[in-house]
Order: sequence, then C-alpha cells, then structure tokens
Amino acid sequence: MPDLSGKTDKLELVPSVAHAASDEPRPANSSLFGVSSGVVILLMFCAVIFSFGAVLFKVLVAEREAAARETRSVARVFENHKQVLLREMERYAASNAAYQNIDTNLSPDWIKTRFGVDMALDFAHDYTVLLGRDGKVLFSSTVHGTETAEAFSAKVGTSISGTLDTIRRNYVDALIRSGTDEVRFAGNLTDISAIDIVEINKRPYIVTAFAIVPDPGGIEMSFGPPNVLVSAFEIDAAHLSNLLSSLALDNLKFASDIPVSMIGTPVENGAGSVLGYLVWYPMSQASRIILSSIPVLLLSLGVILTVALIALRQNANAKARLAAREQEARYSADHDSLTGFVTRGFFHTTATKRLILRAHQQRDAWLVYLDVDNLKQVNDIHGHTVGDSLVVAQAERIRSVIGPSDLVARSGGDEFLILTDRWETPEQAVREAEKLFEKLSQPFDYEGKRIETSVSAGIARFPDHGQALTGLIRAADIALQRCKMEQKSSFRIYDKRMDDHLRQRREIRVELDSALREAQFDLFYQPIIDARSGQLAFYEALIRWRHPFRGLVPPDLFLPIAQDAGLMPAIGAWVLERALCDACSWMQTGVSVNVCSSQIQMPGFAKKVSLLLQEYDFPPDRLILEITEDLMLEESAQTRETIVRLRDLGVGLAIDDFGTGFSSLSYLHKYSFDKMKIDRSFISRIGEDEEADMVVRSMLSLARVMRMQSVGEGVETEAQRDFLVEAGCDFLQGYLFDRPLPLSELSPPESLRLPKAMRSAGG
Repeated sequence: MPDLSGKTDKLELVPSVAHAASDEPRPANSSLFGVSSGVVILLMFCAVIFSFGAVLFKVLVAEREAAARETRSVARVFENHKQVLLREMERYAASNAAYQNIDTNLSPDWIKTRFGVDMALDFAHDYTVLLGRDGKVLFSSTVHGTETAEAFSAKVGTSISGTLDTIRRNYVDALIRSGTDEVRFAGNLTDISAIDIVEINKRPYIVTAFAIVPDPGGIEMSFGPPNVLVSAFEIDAAHLSNLLSSLALDNLKFASDIPVSMIGTPVENGAGSVLGYLVWYPMSQASRIILSSIPVLLLSLGVILTVALIALRQNANAKARLAAREQEARYSADHDSLTGFVTRGFFHTTATKRLILRAHQQRDAWLVYLDVDNLKQVNDIHGHTVGDSLVVAQAERIRSVIGPSDLVARSGGDEFLILTDRWETPEQAVREAEKLFEKLSQPFDYEGKRIETSVSAGIARFPDHGQALTGLIRAADIALQRCKMEQKSSFRIYDKRMDDHLRQRREIRVELDSALREAQFDLFYQPIIDARSGQLAFYEALIRWRHPFRGLVPPDLFLPIAQDAGLMPAIGAWVLERALCDACSWMQTGVSVNVCSSQIQMPGFAKKVSLLLQEYDFPPDRLILEITEDLMLEESAQTRETIVRLRDLGVGLAIDDFGTGFSSLSYLHKYSFDKMKIDRSFISRIGEDEEADMVVRSMLSLARVMRMQSVGEGVETEAQRDFLVEAGCDFLQGYLFDRPLPLSELSPPESLRLPKAMRSAGG
C-alpha cells in the first residue's frame, strides 16, 4: 500500500495578502450611499420594530386559528368519548343473560356480580344503579365512600327523569305480539338508550342509561316497561386524563368559567344548558413570550444602537485583520484539535455531497463507524492524558492506512467515521478492514507502559444499506452495536437482519418496565454443593422472566438491556428481597445472590441489606453477595465504604466469574473476598488440554493463599467434578447436580449429596 502518512482532509492556511507594512488602515466610512450613519442606524431601528410588530401580528393570528382547531378537537374527542361510554353500556344491558336474570327470573347475586364486579373491572365508573320496571332501585353501587349509592341513585333518577320516561315509552312502543302471542322487541337500541350530562352535588357527571333488552333475542319476553341500567361518570381529573391520550395536551380540567389565559369548549346537557367548560392552556404561547420580551428587546436595541455606532467606526480597521484570520478560524471550526480529523458537522456536509456525486456516477461507497472500546478503561486506570495519547496514536494508525481521498472524522470522544470509495466489493472491504484492524489492535506504549487496545467497527455500503448519509450512519452504527454485543475488537458488515435484532432489544427494553410493574420476574435456585461432604451448602438465586407472550426469557438476553437502561438497581433490589423471603424458611441452607456494580455504588445499599436481614430474620452468615470483577474498574470511596459496612454486617462476599475481568491481586487483597467463583469458561475446558488444567489449579491455589473458599461453576461431567475435588475446590455448582429450578420444585437437600465413593476420594 502506498505511503499515506500525510494528514487527511486538512486545509492549508493561505498567507494573508495584507503584508505591506507601509499601508495604513483606511478610516471607516461615516456614510452609506451618501446617507449619514445616524440615519442608517435609525432606519435599521425602525425596520426591527416593524419586523417585530409584523411577527407578533402573524403569531396572534396563528394562535387564534390554532386555538379554534384545538377547541374543535377537544369537543370532537369529548363527544366520541361519550359515545364510547354508551357502547360499553350496551354490552351489559343488551344481552339475553341480563334480561333473563333481571326480568324473567330476578337474580340478585347475578346482578351484583355482573354490574358490581364485572362491569366495574371492565371500565371505570363512579356510580351504577339498576332501576326496575316501576322505577325503584333494584341494585346500586359506588366506588366512593362519600355518599351511599341509594342516595346518589335518587339524585340521578331525578336529574334524568325525562330521559328515563322517554326510554321506557320507546321500549313499550317497540314491543310487538306475534301470532302465537309471543312478545318480541322490534325497535332500535338507539331508541332505548341515552347519554346526558347532569350536575349532581354541584359536580358534572356523564350519565348513561340503557334499557335491559334481550340480544340477540329468541327468548321469552314479557309485555311492559323495561328495567333500566344507569351509570354515572364524574368529569374529574382522573376521568379527563383518559381523554389526554387522544389529545396533544398536557393539561385539561373542568371549570365553571374559562379562566384568563386559557381556552375552553362548553359542556352542555341535553337541553342545551351550559354546565361548565373543558379548559386548557393553549399549546401555542409564542405571543405571550414575545410580549414579555419587549422590555428586553428595547434594552437590547439601545445597546445595539450604541455598539453599532462604535462598530461603524471600527469596521474598516477590523476588516483586514478578520480576513487574515478567517481561514484559520474556519479550519479550527471544521477540524478536531486532538487528531486533526474533520469534525462531525464538516463530515456530514462533505460526505453528503460526495454521496450525491457517487449516486450520479452509479458507484458505491463505504462507511466505517469505528469505536475505541477500552478508552474509558484507560481513562479510569491511567488518566485522561494517557487516554488522549491513545486517541492520537489510533488516529495516526488510521491515517497510515487510509487513502488520500478518504474522509475521516472524529465524531465523538472514542468514535471515528471513515468514508471511502476505494473498495469495490465486499471481499475487498473485508480485506481492507482486516488491514486496518491489524494496525489498530497493536498494543500502545506510553512512557514505558504497555497498554492493550481494543477497537470495534460497523461497516455499511452505499447505496445498498442507506440512500442518504443518515441512513448509512445508522446502518453502520447498528452493525457496530451488534459487534460490541457479540465480540469486541472485531468488525461487522451491516445486514438487514440486524434491524430485527435491534427492534427486539427495543421491544424488550419497553417490556422490562411492565415486567417490573406486573411482577413477571421469578427466581430459580441452583444448588452449590460442599465438595468434601457432598451436602447442600447454598442455593444461588438466578432471575428468570416469565414473559406473557415470549415465555421464559433467559437472563443473558434481557439483563444486558436492563443494564444499559439503568434498571439493574431496581431489578437487583427485587432479587435480593425475594431471595431472602424465600430462604428465610430454610433451616441451614444459605443463599447466594448476584449484585451488580450499580447496586453496590448506590448510597445506602448496605443499610438496605441490613434492613432486609432484620425484616426476614435471616442470619447474615448465610447470605453471600456475588460481585463481578467489573466493580474493580469503577472503584470509589462509596464502593469501599459499602464493602466495609457489608463486612461489618457479617455478610459473605464472593467475586463472581473470576478470570474473565480486570481484577488484580491488590484488589483481591483490598476487598478481602470470602469466596472465589471460577468462571464456567475455565471449568468447561478441564481435561481438554493441560494449560486449562494448570490455569484452574493456579486459581485454586491463589484462593487458598488469599484465604478464600473456591467455587467451581458450570460442572457438568463427573470428570470435571473429580478433577476439582482432587485439586482442592471447596464447593461445586452445575448441571451435574441439578439445573436451576423454581422454589416450588427444589429437591430436598439429601438428594443433592455426592456419591459416597466420591466423598471418600475427596478426603
């Protein structure tokens, strides 16, 4: 590859043409086209005032039109809402079951269950009353305790007495007798139902009334007035909140008059009388803001006038200096000061133009979205100076590989965008990306320190993966995120199936909120066996998600999403309390609970653990908190204080997944863990190669030296079990003993003991 070490997309500064030392700056002109500067400034002042007035007038007109549209929308939605309530009533009033249990054979229990329970659960209403043929109350209920249902029923009946008479009259008029003297209802449901707005106890209510009528019919009927089902819905804040879902408003209330600065639509009863208004603050408040800013505007204009007078005199002298610095300022604005690459804004402008040209030429282009994975770790461990040096070093490596026409931007603290048109095929793209990654994956030396580097990238192709720059960046970003989820320090070329994966993650993110609210999580327990005695020592609590549609969702699918969304403290708190609640009934067996870094770092975590231990009367020495190694990278005074307080409580601490993170001997010594859990990735390789066996033995030896008990995770074969027992592992856990099970399916401790022969072999 040719030497491409020259910096890419840098602009050469053009020397200033104003070098003649003998040329004195010309004085600023005091007039424009023969008009004095004072007159020019006055005209400008008048123009500003006129423009302000014109804008204010247009804003007022636009606000008036917007208010009219809002009023029509609210009135329409409110009317639709009333009809929805009436249709809901129809489901309960117009049915064969209702007629038979009320008119044919009166069943108080059925009425109470149907109208007092089922209907109340189906849609929220404040009062319900069932009026008999003679107008007397057969059943009434209320969700409030302020007034008896019977008293309220009397008030409702008085308020809509005319409506009830009309319904009964229409019902009787629609009854016919057949030749066999059978009575049938031949009318329309709209004639025997009504909805009105009335005032009861000085509060507005939507009252719906519906005659009890068979539907679909075909049952025995009697001739006479009907029973009538009536429901009342108070127009209060809770009721109006249902309307807000259909409106782009965040405030809506009922008032007797329209307050100042608000708009409203009248609420009328069936007789056309206005009972009040639905009022809200208009969405557009621009005129009020503009009017309130008039003093500031006038003050600003005064300042501007003063400054303008001074600026007119200094303008001529400043022109030469501004011209000399203009190109330098443009370069600084368009380029990153640390790497020399263009900024994100300049990249978007230039790349868009290039893609338009490539589209006209019917040629491809490629976009690489590159991320320095371990920059945050380097900043946390070595400091930001070393982190900046790493960014500069990676930028120089990128510059040494790219072509002279490639466009490179530093789009974020640890992110780069590369647009190239040199690659013709996906195969060439892979080859060139491999060369780039070979360069970027080399260790970085800083003042004698050897720092490992990790880079991930997503690659997208124009126009296949995006017809415009934004779509292309989105596709590359999706590929990058997929790469970071699967395996860092690598690259992926965008595939349309990645969109499905991203959509699934977003759906799960939304559904996690519901899972917390609706108690969809459950705990499974997996035994941890004493390797010497073969007896059950602990159960590890493992979270599962019983999704109503997806079934049992594995934790490795939803926990990373919860971690990114900041939900782990809430989920972790639930797991801890549920585990202690389950384990408090066990006689001797302890429970081991996973705790994430964000929980440990929350103020008051140790206090929360103490309160839970007291609440469930659980011995602290039977609780083990498993902490992953990533806590070591986020060490803080708060973390150290929490660890100390947990130790004072007597709670056991275990370092989880040991060997997969960033722990060191100093951290192990500082935190004094009680247990070391060796990750299943090491256990699974036991017996496959000598190196794996030596690594496990070394970990077990380290645990003994550090006075920690050891736990082997993921034991699935007898060979793995025998090796760990012989090597001195203290506890064993894995499918060889039992799979994780819900609390109701846990086996008795005796069934989890190891064979006698194995216990004897273990000493």
